[in-house]
Amino acid sequence: MKYGIDLKKSINEVQVTRTTKETKISVSINSIKGKTLDVNTSIPFLNHMIETLGWRANLNIGVKILFKVDLEHTITEDIGISLGCAILELFKMKMSKGLEGFGFAKGIIDEARAEVILSIEGRVSCFTRGPKFENIDGISSYCLVAFLKGFCQGNRCTLHLNYSGEDPHHTWEAIFRALGYAIQNIFQENEWRKGTISAMKGTLD
Repeated sequence: MKYGIDLKKSINEVQVTRTTKETKISVSINSIKGKTLDVNTSIPFLNHMIETLGWRANLNIGVKILFKVDLEHTITEDIGISLGCAILELFKMKMSKGLEGFGFAKGIIDEARAEVILSIEGRVSCFTRGPKFENIDGISSYCLVAFLKGFCQGNRCTLHLNYSGEDPHHTWEAIFRALGYAIQNIFQENEWRKGTISAMKGTLD
């Protein structure tokens, strides 16, 4: 088995296939309205969260598990890495237009709320502040945090998350809503940054 990342891309679409000793995961994204893709992570709640993220980010996201070990933490982290990498490649393709590269967003559902700050500039960090839950609809909170950390690793971004809530499902749905909106914001065009972003200290080359 060959290890590493296989990348295919066009102007509005990116497909990343990432192969390790433990998983082989294919993630596709596109920004074409109405061109939907299927999400099949083998974890129903994670499927729901990625679909929620895509809807808020104005991106169609597809996930296929081609090979996996039965370790929930590994699966969630590797999917996060693959998705983060795919979004980074789409961002780099569109960067010549001048993009914000920074997003701040809030998400709510019922009693739960979340705030996400996201910056793509090659500095990888993930900071989360909020209540800890043992289990959310069959998946552990620890694994969902691993997804976020994996996303930051693949996306080469810094993410700050503050959240609150009583219902675990609502709380994590608010988190993924906020993350989706923040991703949408990083793709906003900014004429001021056109042709200059790669020269800015701390940003992607």
